[in-house]
Amino acid sequence: MASPSPARLRLALFALAAVIVCVAYPLIEPALWTADQRISSNLLKMIDGVVEPVAILVLALPLGVLIDRVRRRSVLVVSALVGAALTSVAATGALGAPTWPLVLAMISAGGVLPTVTALGQDAYLPSVVPRARLLPANALLILLPCIAVVPMTLTLTVWQGSAFLFAAGLALAVVAALFRGVSAAERPPPRTGLWRETAEGIRFTARHPALRAIALYLLLSSVLYELGDEAADEARATAFFGLSATPIEYPWRLAITSAYGPVVLGALLAVLLHRRLGAFRLAWWALLVSAPFTLLLALSGPGAERIWYVLGSGVPATGTVIAAVALLSHRQAVTPDRLLGRTGGLLLLLTTVAEEAGDLLEGPAERLAELGGVAPPALAAVAALAAAAPLLWARRSAAAHDADTADDSRQADGTSPDQATDWPPSAIAGAVRRAGPPLAVLALLATLPAADLAYGRITTADQCAPRYGDAARVPTGERAFICGVRRSGRFAAVSDRDLLAYGRAMCAIYPGPHADEGLIAPICPPAAARIQAAIDAEEAEYRAQEAANQKACDRSRHRPLIRPVRVARERTWTDYGVLESFEYDESVPSDPFDDGLLDTAQDDGLVAAVPGHVMILSHSDYDICVTTEIYRTRPPVEVKGWHRVVEIGYRSPTGHIEFKDPMGGDALPNLAFRGKGHYRIRVHYRKPDGEAGTPQHLLIMVFPGRSDRVVEHHRSSRAGGRERAGLR
Repeated sequence: MASPSPARLRLALFALAAVIVCVAYPLIEPALWTADQRISSNLLKMIDGVVEPVAILVLALPLGVLIDRVRRRSVLVVSALVGAALTSVAATGALGAPTWPLVLAMISAGGVLPTVTALGQDAYLPSVVPRARLLPANALLILLPCIAVVPMTLTLTVWQGSAFLFAAGLALAVVAALFRGVSAAERPPPRTGLWRETAEGIRFTARHPALRAIALYLLLSSVLYELGDEAADEARATAFFGLSATPIEYPWRLAITSAYGPVVLGALLAVLLHRRLGAFRLAWWALLVSAPFTLLLALSGPGAERIWYVLGSGVPATGTVIAAVALLSHRQAVTPDRLLGRTGGLLLLLTTVAEEAGDLLEGPAERLAELGGVAPPALAAVAALAAAAPLLWARRSAAAHDADTADDSRQADGTSPDQATDWPPSAIAGAVRRAGPPLAVLALLATLPAADLAYGRITTADQCAPRYGDAARVPTGERAFICGVRRSGRFAAVSDRDLLAYGRAMCAIYPGPHADEGLIAPICPPAAARIQAAIDAEEAEYRAQEAANQKACDRSRHRPLIRPVRVARERTWTDYGVLESFEYDESVPSDPFDDGLLDTAQDDGLVAAVPGHVMILSHSDYDICVTTEIYRTRPPVEVKGWHRVVEIGYRSPTGHIEFKDPMGGDALPNLAFRGKGHYRIRVHYRKPDGEAGTPQHLLIMVFPGRSDRVVEHHRSSRAGGRERAGLR
């Protein structure tokens, strides 16, 4: 057996190896996703989301037995060497060999190898440092990786490529060498069989009051994690509303890097407080005091109110880190060496199962968080306090059990029972212990008024679905009110909850001088009724005008002098006073605006044509009674009752003469009854009556003819063509 190395050297080598492992594996995973483009991203997602939890569920207990059976240093060395070997995918890719088998293997093992290393580290640490130094050592192992990762987060850089993977594999090989240099006394227990050893670990955890409380805490906190996470996400969205998520945006970078603040602060506070409170007491005390601060998330808002998001998310996270460090250290102190791996494997299994079950709460928690107000943070605070309840209930029995079994647990390092169980005898600690729960309750009650100041959710305009409903009805409901305000661009930084309160207050004073009728109508029945009455009156007037226009069209139906092939009558309108037919063909320009026909038509005042394109002008403010007539022979000229009659020649390259408003709407029937070829088009126009509001009339006659000559059969002497066309 190798002789133990000096304590400080052991801890230095152990900590350096742990830091490299904690940094290397998270950086290797995104690089592996892009190592081989032939692997489907869906396959990678399935492996990452399914293989890892299944592997932990299957291997957690056997790994715990394995770690207790063999020397823990060997487990750490071998796991690091396996990781280094798998990252040889970099060298393989550089040589041009297929990389996808190694990529899939590394991604599959990427979630298992860090777990094996973490279990081995937790089981090996009590052999590396004295029991009285476990909590500072664990705090250091949490703190150092965080310090190493912060600069990488600030740069928002993702390392990729074969060179990086090769360097990561080399780093893991260095980790194996560092762990190999950590020499501590280990005495593996005798083997009694896999099932017996597994059952012994489960039985010890279930019977020990402290370990049983820790297991229940991990179960509850993992199941209820989504409640606090969704409340924090919603508060962050409110606090940073209107800011882009680009890497150069300072507030978002602050939000990302602030996630590491609770880790650093929690580790330092755990080291400072554990001697006065004891590890187990420090855990539940930190959770009870920090959980009520979650209520401050309800106060989160843009600008200076971001401080409430920082406190509401940072303080509970700090308490969670303190509890994690303290509970891990206490578990290592009260668990015999021969059972450290098995208890760790069992807790890992329970946590994984609870996390998978907790994912079912993600949807309900997200919907609850979207409601805003104080309810989501309050529920998250209650969930955190409920998770800490098993630790609070077990505090006395755990202390008594530890006092009775401290001498039997292990004294190989010469520590006293007080050091092993970490319970301080000072009067200050007793006073703090007694004052902890009352202070937590007082903090909870003092923070409850946050409900009156909560910002809550801010719905953005792009989150509102386009309104495709009946435009003749006033939209009603809270969602319609909020989306209407958001689309108007007003009150952009006001939460939905406060916006609804403002709308209801305006409704209470309606029809006062400061009440915006159109704004509050969706949630104010009197305003909605008044607007609806105006809409109904306008609709009635519109329908009456439509009926009058249709009657005018019906009264002035044209009676042909000879029998046409086909007659069609339509009442239509135009946005800009243009009806045109454009036929796409190789012989005509691809863009109707390239042929200059609009200028020609405006010079004429009524109609113009070039091959493949014909245009008729009218007044844009009045309906048009359009009659189209198709003849096999040239019809007689009719000028009586018309202000203008113009006849032009037209060549149809495709056989589709279909007039329509170029801005939209349905086309008139096809007038090219003989297919492509030459036609004559005779256009008759009658002006609208501006005083009576009657529509204008168009009669379009189409018949065969090869001439391109423009013939003006009639022009009223009372007005020019451009005025009659309504284009001035």
